[in-house]
Amino acid sequence: MSEAAATPDPDTLLAGSAHFQVDELPAYPFSGEGEHLYVHIEKEGMTTDAVAQVLGKTCGVAHRAIGFAGRKDRHGITRQWFSLHFADPARLAALDGRVDRGGRLAILATTKHRNKIRLGHLAGNRFKLGCRISDPAAITTALARLSREGISNRFGPQRFGLAGSSLRLAQAWGRGDITAAVAICLDPTGEWKPGDPVPDGYRYPPEGGVVAAMRRNPSDLAGALRGGGPDLRKLVASAAQAAVFNAVLDARAAAGLTHRLRVGDLACASNGAPFTVIEADLEDVNRRAQPGNLDVRATGPLPGTWRLGPSAEVSAEERAWSAATGIDWAWFAEGACFESPGERRPLLQRFVEPPTLTVEGDVTWLAFALPAGCYATEVLHQIGVAVPEDRRGK
Repeated sequence: MSEAAATPDPDTLLAGSAHFQVDELPAYPFSGEGEHLYVHIEKEGMTTDAVAQVLGKTCGVAHRAIGFAGRKDRHGITRQWFSLHFADPARLAALDGRVDRGGRLAILATTKHRNKIRLGHLAGNRFKLGCRISDPAAITTALARLSREGISNRFGPQRFGLAGSSLRLAQAWGRGDITAAVAICLDPTGEWKPGDPVPDGYRYPPEGGVVAAMRRNPSDLAGALRGGGPDLRKLVASAAQAAVFNAVLDARAAAGLTHRLRVGDLACASNGAPFTVIEADLEDVNRRAQPGNLDVRATGPLPGTWRLGPSAEVSAEERAWSAATGIDWAWFAEGACFESPGERRPLLQRFVEPPTLTVEGDVTWLAFALPAGCYATEVLHQIGVAVPEDRRGK
């Protein structure tokens, strides 16, 4: 047998929606009373934005009156809550089991509550992932290491759009290249050029707003970009912020600063409360930041107008570390193109629920729960399980 033939297949996340399941963990119990209809949706082959649009059309609710806590992967079976202001639950009957452009959705439950669901209103997400695993014991050991050392809190490639299109859009938009920005919205693959016909076919918002505006007036590129509305601006800004954070995270890791903090660093406690590290507390802070403890964690920047930050020296270092992303932090300042409050994000996260492995025939099911904003695909990467291209933003 040749050496190539003897090489075992790599551990991998299996293709197919059923092998990537996500359940949203709400941030608070719902009261059952109020003016917002809460709808628990199971979706497959659809983005969260697409479901929100379908819900709005079915129930006659404006887009701004629909809320959800986070965007869930299109390539999977995902379950999450949506809120619809003053919606009639009877109108949902026309929606249950709907198949839409290759995807489907089902209504699991409804209730009511007093407020709209807003981005970030969740305790976390529970994942059930079907994998091909050659050595479950080795994966168990790797998961135990993550439980002790923490999960590197990188943003996954999904954050950056198809083939990195959201990040490329941010770079073009930020430097004022409106032509390139519109071209990316119209065709993320980069084949469309000014003067070409506007691509046919339906596009979901927010990019769909740019496409619609171009069809109305192909010569008004700035107007077309505005057609994406605030949702496009927020989506693009978040991709840019994520690139900055990942660059700082990688630089700190290369410098041995993942579990080691310095005077002037902005840290966060286990309850999420941020604080600046001072000389008098440095020894205790670093004791609490060590693997097996993780009561304190270093943070990285999501640039914006948020006033609490590290020392000027550390901030300058972070800007230098992120310079290669092509993202200018000034773009997030007050009145700038991506004005954002910004925040600090922990470099490490811990499992909300401990991971488990269950073997069923040829499939090994990996289950765990993560805090909001933490990527399951990054957990797989960190334990050596390959991720199919359709889940890597390719």
